Amino acid sequence: MRKIFLAISISALIAACTIDRSEFPSLEVGQDFTDSNVRVLVLDSFTVKLSTFKFDSINTSSSERLLVGSYKDEYFGEVKSAAFFELTRSTTESTTNIYDLPEDAELDSIALILGYDRYFYNDTTSVSQINVHLIQEDVEPEDDIFYNTSTLKFDSVPLTTRNYFPEPFDEDSLHISIPFEFGRNIFDLLQGNDINDTDELREVLKGFSLQPGSLDNGAVIGFSRGSENTYLRFFYSVPEEFEDDEQSFDLVINPFPEFPIAFNSITSMIDSTDLEGLIDQEIEISSTESDNLAYIQSGTGYAVKVEFPSIKDIFDVPGSGTLLKATLRIKPLRTSYNDFTTLRDSLVVSFLDRNNLAGAQLENSNGRVFGRLIGENEEFLDVTYEIPVDRYIDFKLNEIREGDDALVLFLNEFNSTINRVVLQGEENRDFKASLELTYAIYDDE
Repeated sequence: MRKIFLAISISALIAACTIDRSEFPSLEVGQDFTDSNVRVLVLDSFTVKLSTFKFDSINTSSSERLLVGSYKDEYFGEVKSAAFFELTRSTTESTTNIYDLPEDAELDSIALILGYDRYFYNDTTSVSQINVHLIQEDVEPEDDIFYNTSTLKFDSVPLTTRNYFPEPFDEDSLHISIPFEFGRNIFDLLQGNDINDTDELREVLKGFSLQPGSLDNGAVIGFSRGSENTYLRFFYSVPEEFEDDEQSFDLVINPFPEFPIAFNSITSMIDSTDLEGLIDQEIEISSTESDNLAYIQSGTGYAVKVEFPSIKDIFDVPGSGTLLKATLRIKPLRTSYNDFTTLRDSLVVSFLDRNNLAGAQLENSNGRVFGRLIGENEEFLDVTYEIPVDRYIDFKLNEIREGDDALVLFLNEFNSTINRVVLQGEENRDFKASLELTYAIYDDE
């Protein structure tokens, strides 16, 4: 199973091949090009090949967000995310036994509180459903990581179900009542000191899986993993002489676990779409074979490979030259985004090897390189992504042995969102993906 990883080998080569303008003749202020033998050319006839592929898996256990929800997407099919997590007693309270409860305490109610973290994708005006299921096996990854493709066994019948209108900006949290009898069983065991540590708690409560409704077509909602925002709260009273003193204690997602104890399982049902055949990371589909479109989606692993097969045609230009600037321009498909499926303002640009394994992020003299949205209309009606690829193109022009490397485009928070973007390919009638080079010829004798 291949995973997204970081490498520095290609970036080290590019650093060694950065543009050296020390031998490039400089022009004095006021000097006319006609007074020198320098010609500056702007060329944009190079082939840009865009392909879509899918990473085999993405580490979602490192995310600080729980993603729950489902919606139907025109390009990616049914997109669904379910959350899995283990609970333990908060260690912030200073007690000898962190599960201590007064002997005369009486349980009043129990609730799962999910704190909104203000992330959502798609339509929050539709009713969503959360089904709370009990996990049937320990939340322990086989190889120290949970991925978007991971899952755990859970009870088929939910412990409880909550229908709600998501309000990630208007409300702090979502309150889900837990059946009293289930809560009282755990409460009694804690109170009777039958549960004294996390291992003993696991025997009774291995954790929860939050599953969206099978018919949901609304939004994927982000909830915080933070112990101050998301917790299973037991409300109890201690009888007093004049009135009951209501108190509570919480079970939380451990913020400092020895191994991952929470993750998101993210899937997309892509039957009968252009992406149906992408079942292995080394398989890719050219935009020319997918309606001149290329696809990126976080969470599920879709990314865009970029190649420049004709870049060395620039050597057909007579004379010695120096690359001054290289800009890749790609336009998002106008009909693919709206107020629900919003357009993201940047793309991450990294190296990609021959097996479609991602490496280090592309850098230039200003730091890490991103694709930035360029356009005057604030509502993104006519915009393009512009990507400075000077160093990569310079590397390709100066490589001794031609390699099979490429660039890969994906979105920020690739492991903790389901954001997506649809890009127009190299033969799109509206706007062709293009590479523009500014090239200086200073010896054409």
